Amino acid sequence: MGLDPPLPMLFKSRRNLVILLAIAVVAVAALLWTGPGQADHLQGSTYSTTPGGYGAWWQWMEKAGTPVQRWRKPGDKLTTLSSPATLLKINPRSILNFSPYDDGGSINPSESEWVAQGNRLVYLGRWAELTDAPFTQTVVTDQGPISIQGRRRSPQQEGKILADKYGTLIWRQRQGKGEIIWVVPPFLAANAFQDEPANFALLQSLLTEGHNPLWVDEYLHGYKDAETLQQEGVESVWAYLQNTPLLLIFLQSLVVVTLLAIFGNRRFGQPQTPPSLASNNNQAYINALAQVLEKGDRPQFVVQQLLQAESPSLERRLGNLPTAQAREAMAALLTNLSQPDKLPKQEADLRVWLKQWQQLQAQLPPSSSNPSGKVLKSSAAE
Repeated sequence: MGLDPPLPMLFKSRRNLVILLAIAVVAVAALLWTGPGQADHLQGSTYSTTPGGYGAWWQWMEKAGTPVQRWRKPGDKLTTLSSPATLLKINPRSILNFSPYDDGGSINPSESEWVAQGNRLVYLGRWAELTDAPFTQTVVTDQGPISIQGRRRSPQQEGKILADKYGTLIWRQRQGKGEIIWVVPPFLAANAFQDEPANFALLQSLLTEGHNPLWVDEYLHGYKDAETLQQEGVESVWAYLQNTPLLLIFLQSLVVVTLLAIFGNRRFGQPQTPPSLASNNNQAYINALAQVLEKGDRPQFVVQQLLQAESPSLERRLGNLPTAQAREAMAALLTNLSQPDKLPKQEADLRVWLKQWQQLQAQLPPSSSNPSGKVLKSSAAE
């Protein structure tokens, strides 16, 4: 006979199981929402070492003596560059569209105007129609055979730079005093092709035709310099988390803390019972009586009440003394304290009288039948 393994404590409750599944769904949704967005942002970036990034090509260009500077400002700031200049934009996302927008390339009016002033723009990821071309193909160029991945080709004939029998891959378009070089394959020189030197060399030749300073657009991939961040108001911590993978870490930590709080049956600590105030009616009565007597300023009344309350007890305690001589001495002292002319008239006199009274009681043996000594002590303290 086999026994079923016991379920963990968290799954014994149907409610706990439902909550756990709900949190798991939220966590997976957060991963799907955050992860792909971040990966898509890095496609085509020279900061990225992923297969779709251009980090290896950027380092190769530095070693080849044709370094490329990173542009981290919006397109309307291109006019601050010294002209003429050459800007490389790598936008793999544009080919994911099912139909072209504008002219098939993501170029804003300020960038178009900048090109017309005599500058050059090399754009990788130009939208084009799907063809019957094989997904992976080798194309011969002046730099050697290059590897092309993708089935998109353009019917463009004017300004053609590189083509195969399925259509045009790269072409040139004049715009004012400048020009745009359209490149359909967005991953022409990506990290995935770092073992294809001709791919790197072809992109290098497209950039260096004009012998201009070379720039690559990293603003497109979410990288911004300090000045741009300040101008766009992205200095807040939350905005920073939204634009970096730290948001993913924050969401995961939040899920873990929530699970620990719920299934540990704790609300961020052990349950604490509020302390209950112990009521002492006797002490409260004594305190109230002491305040009334103090306000009345009647020390003689206080003494009379004490004598009346303590007389039976004192008589019994006097009888418990071992010798007649001791009993006579204590009785004389008690009589002296009880005489009307000895009763205190001021608060200071009352304190002296109470001290003598306590000394008298301290010399008497205890009485087992009357705990009135406690009352006297409490009253005297007041």
